Amino acid sequence: MKEKVVTTKHVLAIIACALMAFVSILTETSLNVTFPTLMKQFHIGLGTVQWTTTGYLLMIAVIMVASSYLNERFSARQLFLTAAVAFICGSLLSATATNFGVLLAGRLISAFGAGFSIPLMFNLVVELMPQNKWGFYMGLTGLVVILAPSLGPTFGGTIVYFWNWQLIFYLVSGLAVVILLLGYFTVEKYHKEKRAGFDWRSHVLIAAAMVIFSLTFSEIGQGLTNIWFWLGLLVAALLLFLFIKSVKNSDKKLLDLAVFKNKTFVCALISYLLLQFINIGTSFVLPNFVQIVNHSSSLIGGLILLPGCILSGILNPWFGHIYDKKGPQLPLLLGTIFCLIASILFTVFARKLTIPLVVLFYGIMIIGRQLAFNNTMAEASKLQPESLHTDATAVFQTGQQYAGSMGTTVMAAIISAWQKRPGNYSVLTAQGSQIAFMVMILSSVIILLSYLKMFQLEKKSGIKLH
Repeated sequence: MKEKVVTTKHVLAIIACALMAFVSILTETSLNVTFPTLMKQFHIGLGTVQWTTTGYLLMIAVIMVASSYLNERFSARQLFLTAAVAFICGSLLSATATNFGVLLAGRLISAFGAGFSIPLMFNLVVELMPQNKWGFYMGLTGLVVILAPSLGPTFGGTIVYFWNWQLIFYLVSGLAVVILLLGYFTVEKYHKEKRAGFDWRSHVLIAAAMVIFSLTFSEIGQGLTNIWFWLGLLVAALLLFLFIKSVKNSDKKLLDLAVFKNKTFVCALISYLLLQFINIGTSFVLPNFVQIVNHSSSLIGGLILLPGCILSGILNPWFGHIYDKKGPQLPLLLGTIFCLIASILFTVFARKLTIPLVVLFYGIMIIGRQLAFNNTMAEASKLQPESLHTDATAVFQTGQQYAGSMGTTVMAAIISAWQKRPGNYSVLTAQGSQIAFMVMILSSVIILLSYLKMFQLEKKSGIKLH
């Protein structure tokens, strides 16, 4: 096989896709800190307004299911231009929204473009860069995944505090136009397109399963005795079963389920998804916590995540270097331990969290999460043959967005359930947040167990860990 050569134009193409993904992911969480403002303006509750984030992430996940097919069927240039135009149009619609329905519609259109751009960024790393550079470039593109959702509340909180929430969408639209011009001159066609038929039936089945599963968990705050919760889970499980049968029996392209035959890959995937669940769930809980419980401004609600975000961003390329030089065990296990420690600290101090403690605990969590996150994907990519790389990327990126949507859904449902109880609103919010932090502890333990199982399976298979 011919050695891949790193060229300036290839690097610029990856940068263009990474910047497009950045603005797309930035708006995932930028509205979280504006929820109190939006709730007052549109006369809606937390359970409704959170769909501006959950719906956005859910739409991205639905599009990403087909990313493997899209990568084969269309050129990188076509995907990039489509992503940029859709994102700009959706953002402008959101900026001019006079009711919640229009705002949500604009968010979903923007998410359509985001669903194209995010997997494209990672696919280009695998397609254009030599394997011995994957850790480094995954680390650089991983800055997008870690910085954007963490900067979102800071960005949104600052804009709302000094101006208004509409300006958020005008600004990201302007940035997207500049990025569109950069990509227009650098992103090219890198492989021959395959004109295979698209498996629409399977895509509809998995999309329906994801939507119903999200809607079901949005009701978890009503308790596990709620019959509609269990009925929703049953319907989602049935749709997932039909999806698997449909994919296996179809001769059209959507997603190659052969990626799941590798148990080591599945262990990596579980850890990856839960790391994202914790990340997005935390970026939802903390800005609202400090505004409601600590009675801080939207500006403070956004800025509390900034120090940890900046520090983890600076260290992120080094985290990839550690993986390249030392192997997966050190960054993955150490990162998980950091997440577990931070989750325990949040839970213990939940009733008396001060702003400095929030900043400190979040810094520990986000450094640990980032130490493990992108390195997990790099490790999982090496566990699959080259023919399944795009399918593996599709699974990871779809799962990432869906796990993020579930993080918002579950945390919002838990806190909303406590807020509806009789008593002081701030105290009830703190109590609900404490339960949410306990969920993060459980998630961290599962991540740790999944990594240990993955390393055990790799050792049995003769895969070198360092």
